Amino acid sequence: MDFQLYISTATGFTEDEPKVSPLDITRGRLTGGFLYFPSGPAGTLHFFARLGLHQIIPFNTGQNYQLNDCVVPFSLGIDVEEPPYLIDCVTWNDSALHPHALTVCFFLDPSYKRKFSLQSFKKEFEGINGYQKP
Repeated sequence: MDFQLYISTATGFTEDEPKVSPLDITRGRLTGGFLYFPSGPAGTLHFFARLGLHQIIPFNTGQNYQLNDCVVPFSLGIDVEEPPYLIDCVTWNDSALHPHALTVCFFLDPSYKRKFSLQSFKKEFEGINGYQKP
């Protein structure tokens, strides 16, 4: 599944007060995606993404993309198993004159069932007589 978001960031959004654009996704495994900066922002439009409290694009905390006329592919391997199923796309614009835009896309392999939990399985059979490994 592909989840795509076009983000236009007006002037006035700063690093201290950025624009946060939530992207609703579903349960599954984030496998990758891409980030597209069109011609124009030339280093004035900044972007990073986070899942909950953790920054995932770019993965090193405190860094961001600020590019011009390029596509950045990325590879992920992040399981999204608990709600809320959403990615916060954070942008700000250093330009004093022009709004700038970008497009971000995430690839997700959906998971229709929760991961198997041995503890929950064991609880179902606690009251049954028979061999119980200590």
